[in-house]
Amino acid sequence: MTDTSESKLLQGYVKGYPKLARSMGIRPESAIFRSFGALNAKNLLYMQAELTYLEEELRDMEVADHASDEGEKARYASDWFWLEVSAEERDGVDASQLSLILKIREKLREYNETLYYQAEIYKLEPPDYFDLKDIQGFIRSPEMELPLVGPDRNIWGKYNDPTAHADDGLIALCPRERTDTFTTMLSDRLVHVFLFFKKLYPGKESEKPMYFYRDDTISAITFWLTCFIASILPVMSIIALVNIPSLVHRLAAIAVFNGIVSLCLRWFTEARRTDVFAITAV
Repeated sequence: MTDTSESKLLQGYVKGYPKLARSMGIRPESAIFRSFGALNAKNLLYMQAELTYLEEELRDMEVADHASDEGEKARYASDWFWLEVSAEERDGVDASQLSLILKIREKLREYNETLYYQAEIYKLEPPDYFDLKDIQGFIRSPEMELPLVGPDRNIWGKYNDPTAHADDGLIALCPRERTDTFTTMLSDRLVHVFLFFKKLYPGKESEKPMYFYRDDTISAITFWLTCFIASILPVMSIIALVNIPSLVHRLAAIAVFNGIVSLCLRWFTEARRTDVFAITAV
């Protein structure tokens, strides 16, 4: 399958970040980025350490002010009003505790936001294997010709070693939707079949086409196949039970068909364990 429309959409974009960003916009599944797990963790550790020092400094200052007879410092711990107005005093009143509290408030807000965003990043899924291969192939394709020369050129893998991508984790903003096991397996296998025929019939090299595949057609095929199996399986079980004279053999056949139903639920659907038990127990 030749994606002529995508090649047209990429025309006019400079090779490098502009064309790579355009490609990611066309195919959101290829929007794959580094998670910077170690760097984000280090940033959080530094912020945590800074807040810890500020917390100890505030605790020491609270003890000192509570024991002080200067102004209204002794009342800071029990009445926010006096702590707040300490910033408005001009008679030599020390407002260090209020300044430190406001500094901690800003640092704490920044820390909480960073912590929240990092937790959301960890929820993002890693890229699909074929989507990662797709962006690797695009970077090496004639559309790009390895234009990135900075340290980030190997984030998605090296030219001669595609597995040598960023070791602190890659995340996909729009990961490929995974349905049932059968559809996933069929989609992955068909890619190898397509590549095999592509090697047998490479076409004209001067055309330099870009190739892609879409799995929505495969999903539709597996959906109708699942419907067909779901419709004939009960009929087959009834026919078998009617033609089995022995009670023992009928019970064995029921057990076998229950096992087949469980396997079909696991293989062709997204049924949970509770769904499998509920259906097979009926």
